[in-house]
Amino acid sequence: MKIPFMMILTSLYLVASTAFISSTELEAKLHDKTLVILDVTDEQTYMSGHIPNAVRADAGAFRHQVEKYQLMNSPDEVQAVAQSLGINNDSDIVIYGHGKDKELLKASYIALSLIANGAKKISILDGGYNEWLFEYKEVTSTKAPTITQGNFISKFNPDILVDLKYVKDRIGNVPMLESRPPRFYYGEQQSEGVRRLGHIPQAMTSFWKDKFNPDETILDKKELQEIYIKGHKLDPNKEVIIYCTGGLEASMNWYIAYKELGFKKAKLYDASMREWGNRDDTPLEY
Repeated sequence: MKIPFMMILTSLYLVASTAFISSTELEAKLHDKTLVILDVTDEQTYMSGHIPNAVRADAGAFRHQVEKYQLMNSPDEVQAVAQSLGINNDSDIVIYGHGKDKELLKASYIALSLIANGAKKISILDGGYNEWLFEYKEVTSTKAPTITQGNFISKFNPDILVDLKYVKDRIGNVPMLESRPPRFYYGEQQSEGVRRLGHIPQAMTSFWKDKFNPDETILDKKELQEIYIKGHKLDPNKEVIIYCTGGLEASMNWYIAYKELGFKKAKLYDASMREWGNRDDTPLEY
């Protein structure tokens, strides 16, 4: 039986969001002992001002280079990084950036890495540090906190990340979302580090940035459901494969689908076009 779109939309809307947290919500639990705040900006910017007790986290520590693309580190490596950041198994993790280039995507990639390795309580600060300053400009710090080694133990979920063969075998059978700007999708311009033009056949264009307001606050949940469920005709109970240039842009589309909208079968092709678009045995269209 076909479920009406509005019924799906209404039922999903009733589920409380934990994917994005407001500055007000974060401020209310600043003294919670399970709270771990991760700041993804560069060292200089971090030391000039950050949310109290926030720990600087490098998204690059969660990835490694393979040929022309990057992949998520092994579960043991992610576990080690998480522990070094003070993350425990029961930690309530909030991640944010300062509005600089790709910092929002670095936040979503760290969130992806931790969720793929079993972390349960993760949120991205809606609007980032700029929104925090707007609300609590007096509540900032220029000191790095002392970090107590965490006890986080990785429980890797093998159903989140997929490889080239997995994607190739499902063209035409599983919906796919491309997260790059449309000019790359349509082959009008070459993506950095990608030799060939175009997109994976039958993939739909879904630029990650279209899910945000100009101030980097997330769109209303109903608007997101309109994009993913009505616009792309995706079923929250079925599989969708998400990719981009090299994993970062896709991580945000994946995070919104998986964490905000409940697409628990959403998958991410981490190597993305940096692998696919640099081979001669992979189909492309535009």
